[in-house]
Amino acid sequence: MNDIPPLPWLRAFEAASRNGNFSSAGDELGLTPAAISHQVRSLEEHVGYQLFSRKRRPMELTTLGALYLPWVIKAFETLRLGTRDVFGTTDARPVRIRCLPTFAQLWLLKQFPDFQSRYPEINVQLHTGTWASSIQSNQLDIEILFGDGDWPGQRATLLCRDPIVPVCHPDLRPSGDTLDELRDSPLIEIIGVADNWHQFFRQENLSPPTRNPALSVDQSISALELAAIGMGHALVFGFFALPYLQDGRLERSLKLEMHSEHALYVTCPLGPISYGGQIFLDWIVERFSPMRQL
Repeated sequence: MNDIPPLPWLRAFEAASRNGNFSSAGDELGLTPAAISHQVRSLEEHVGYQLFSRKRRPMELTTLGALYLPWVIKAFETLRLGTRDVFGTTDARPVRIRCLPTFAQLWLLKQFPDFQSRYPEINVQLHTGTWASSIQSNQLDIEILFGDGDWPGQRATLLCRDPIVPVCHPDLRPSGDTLDELRDSPLIEIIGVADNWHQFFRQENLSPPTRNPALSVDQSISALELAAIGMGHALVFGFFALPYLQDGRLERSLKLEMHSEHALYVTCPLGPISYGGQIFLDWIVERFSPMRQL
C-alpha cells in the first residue's frame, strides 16, 4: 500500500492533465491552483519523476506523465464501476454522443427504439446542432465521424465504407450515362468535403464545370433534400443516399461512382471508456456489422 500515492494527489494530476492548467483543475475540484500545484508536486516527489513540463502553456505531460495518465484514469474508472456494481448508483450522467446531422436524421434516430428497449438503464445525450462543435472531444463518450479514420486522441472503429454517388430527382436523370452530360446541369455542392464535383470530373479525365454550383450547402441532408425536390444533382456518400434511392425520391444520375478514402467511423477517446459508452459502442458496431463485413 505504501507504493500507492494518496487519492487527492492522483485526482489533482488527472484533472490538471485534462484541463491543461492548475487553475481550471482547481475550479473543477473546488481547490485553489496553489493546492493543485502542491498536490501534483507531492505526487512527482512520490514517484520520483516530473510528470508535467511547465515551460509551455498549456502545460504538457512529460513522456512518463503521458504513460502514467491512462493507468490513473483506468484506476478511477475501475473504482467507479466497482462502487456502482456493489452499491448501486444515483449517477444519471448520460452517454454523451456527437454525430453528423445527416447520420442522426437518416439512421441513428430511427434506431434508438432498439437501443432503448435493450438498454433502458442507459441515458443518452445526443449533440448534432451547430453549437455542438464547441464541445471538446474529451468531453464526449462517443462521436460518429466521416473521414479517414485518423483523429488524434481518438480510437476509431469503421462502421461503413461506401462510394460517393451522384443522385437527382427522377425527372432530371440524363438520357445517357456519360458525366459530360452533367457539365451544364445544376449541381449542388457540399461545402468543405474532399470528394466534390471537381474531383468527380477529374476522375473521368474531364475538365470541371466552369460555372459555379447552383447551390452550396453545409450538410449532406440538405443536398439530398434539395435534390429530391428537383433543384439539381447532388454528390453524396452512398449510405446517406440509400433511403432516398429505396423509396424512389432520388435516382442515380449516372452509373459512375467515386471511391473515397473517407468512410463512416465511430470513435471514443483513448483510455478507459464509461460503462454506458461501451454499451453504445458495442451496440452500434453490432448494428453495422453486416455492412462492415461487406
